[in-house]
Amino acid sequence: MNISCFLLFTTLFTLSLSVLGDTAQCSHTFPNGQTFDLSGLRRPYGQRDWYADDRNGNMYYFNVCGDANEVPEACVHLQKAVQAPVFEVTNESDCFWLGQLRSMEWELIDENEPAAGVELYYFDGEQCGGGRARDVRIQFFCDPDAGVGKPLDYYVLEEDCHYSVTWPSKYGCPASSSSVVGWSFVTWFFAAVAAYLFIGAAYNVHYQGATVSTEAIPHLEFWREVPVLAMEGVRYTHHMVARLRGGQ
Repeated sequence: MNISCFLLFTTLFTLSLSVLGDTAQCSHTFPNGQTFDLSGLRRPYGQRDWYADDRNGNMYYFNVCGDANEVPEACVHLQKAVQAPVFEVTNESDCFWLGQLRSMEWELIDENEPAAGVELYYFDGEQCGGGRARDVRIQFFCDPDAGVGKPLDYYVLEEDCHYSVTWPSKYGCPASSSSVVGWSFVTWFFAAVAAYLFIGAAYNVHYQGATVSTEAIPHLEFWREVPVLAMEGVRYTHHMVARLRGGQ
């Protein structure tokens, strides 16, 4: 198996894992049955991270349910180019990472009123005074009229190395069980397709002598026929609807 083949398989496998992992990380059901789904707020690779500032002019860059897509330039300059979900760049161009993705936890904003919203915590950040680790919480307040919303400027608070970001959003509201199940099905479907392409291409190259190209795609002839079959299905459906209307 040559280098190109290895890269192809690795890419396909990584894509399948990333599709599967996003939803698994970004929805949570609490013991009281309330489910929250923040997957609509996760910035995919290549998109700009979310950001906000506080009253002192410090900037915060972060992602939801994932590491920040870009390490701030100030952090790179200070040789702090680590993978982290949240970064602070101070008004003096200092940089701190405020937590780690593996330590992400979910909490209700108000346990007595679950519909108020949900909090996402990142713990085990860069060390602060006294050897303590920084941590940050993002509070997603339920606001159906806010749409996606955005983190509020001047509402980022810091006290004793604990940070808090305020974000009114429709995603802070409990999700209906049907929508969560629906998106879970879609996610699993695309993950299965990615795994199918990965395994099938690997088999064709390794055992059938296919080249590392589109020719390695399993059942290629079928996929080439899919657009034609889809168009025929649309025409047939249109024809049947016209016949039914004509018979009324």
